[in-house]
Amino acid sequence: MNVPLMPPRQHLVLACVLAAAAVAALILGVRWLAPVRTEGITEGMTGGVAEGATAMRGESYGGVEVQVPASWGYGTTGWPPCLQKASDSPYVGRPVGGIPLIACKEKVAPPDKRKAYLWFDAYRAPPGLKNHDGGWAEETWVVAGVTLTVLSDDATLRKRILDSAREVRETDTYGCPVDHRITTGPDARPDPGTGGLATVGQVASITVCRYALDRGQNVAPQPVLSASRLAGPAARKLVDAVRAAPEGGGPNEPQNCSADWALGEEVIVLRVNGDREQEVFVRYSGCDAHGIDDGATLRALTADVVRPLLRGPHAPGGLQGPVGLMVWPRTGTK
Repeated sequence: MNVPLMPPRQHLVLACVLAAAAVAALILGVRWLAPVRTEGITEGMTGGVAEGATAMRGESYGGVEVQVPASWGYGTTGWPPCLQKASDSPYVGRPVGGIPLIACKEKVAPPDKRKAYLWFDAYRAPPGLKNHDGGWAEETWVVAGVTLTVLSDDATLRKRILDSAREVRETDTYGCPVDHRITTGPDARPDPGTGGLATVGQVASITVCRYALDRGQNVAPQPVLSASRLAGPAARKLVDAVRAAPEGGGPNEPQNCSADWALGEEVIVLRVNGDREQEVFVRYSGCDAHGIDDGATLRALTADVVRPLLRGPHAPGGLQGPVGLMVWPRTGTK
């Protein structure tokens, strides 16, 4: 059985599930997925943040964009309330699967641990309003085929979030197309322009667009999973890390994955904005065809690239072998 690496809190998930032998039998061979992450916006990650009584930022998923408080962190849709902690922050959750195997007695956490959230595609919940104790309510809308569920004790904020939802027909406010040719297969490469990243000049910002590869696994109408923007020093630092990565692609371990898992479930497109725009394809999921490609040079993944990139809205559900160790090292993981 090939089980991907997972960060430390995920071992709690594994322990809860394996406590019941019957449940364990059902999940053998299933890809283990990342738990809730309640960190704030990744350093330098901006875009869609509006002024007002509560500063808001844009979140994009499945062809729908919605505004949430800029202070909210990121997590996993359906994270069981019995595993929430009082120290967790409100969050935006994207579905990764697997988590519903852990059962809780209540739909929401007890009041002393309860946190507000926006869940994308929360098990395709039916539209409507469900009231909970303490003035809390969970409201679900369906917008362009994407389910949005907001839990909050602030009815005004809940309405503001849901009212902001809109269908993205082509490109969201970050500049990410809802669909991209990178999803057609590993042979797709960026247009190198006049020489790839070597000729973009001074980097001003990077638009980060994450896509699902397998439409069968992605229940959303469009393959876009998340979008954000890196600006200023953070953007330049990431481009410097890409340029410093060794040529040749990888690291790959195709022997450790079945054929249907070899390419994984997701990829990232970087749209680097300098004197001109240059796309860069980042393939990191699964066991094969890994690398950073600007159309002129294929480079290997490095920790300096993947650790700052695969965070916040772009946190992966799970990673294999050496790529997993880059993101979640055995020691020093935060």
